[in-house]
Amino acid sequence: MRRKDREILGDENIAKIIEQCTTCHIAMIDDANVGMPYVIPISFGYSLMDGVLELYFHCAHVGKKLDCILKNPNVAFSMCVENRIEIHEDDYCRSGRFYASVVGQGKAEIVEDNAEKCRGLSLLMKRQAAGAAHGSNSAPSMHATPHKFEFTPAQAAAVTVFKITSVNFTGKAKSE
Repeated sequence: MRRKDREILGDENIAKIIEQCTTCHIAMIDDANVGMPYVIPISFGYSLMDGVLELYFHCAHVGKKLDCILKNPNVAFSMCVENRIEIHEDDYCRSGRFYASVVGQGKAEIVEDNAEKCRGLSLLMKRQAAGAAHGSNSAPSMHATPHKFEFTPAQAAAVTVFKITSVNFTGKAKSE
């Protein structure tokens, strides 16, 4: 990272950023389109422990992102929370936005194990519910939702769950 003064270190600090993000952008290689990149924004759930980040997603049983993942599981991801912009009228080059982000690379895989699939869906639903509890304009919090979302294997069978596992991710922020 070039701007070491903005680097965010430690699982707990990275998790604080992730908890504020509502969407994860996933970049994949689209072999069907001559190796062109393919990026898709998608809702997510996550687990972060001992420097291993697992991002969980759900989708239909067929589709372009699954085709890309099955052909090449190497992906990149990005999530960001943007805060206010600061304009310096006397020197526009000093202007900028306050932000926090997490970016990384990892391997995507289809989750086949029913218990893990249900866990991934629960993590995803908790994130969605936390955001809804605070309104769409405020940051979700994993701790704001007392409801425990549980899925049965039959419910999990209705969707495909995939996850990205990453040990190569960084946090960055421009704070006020």
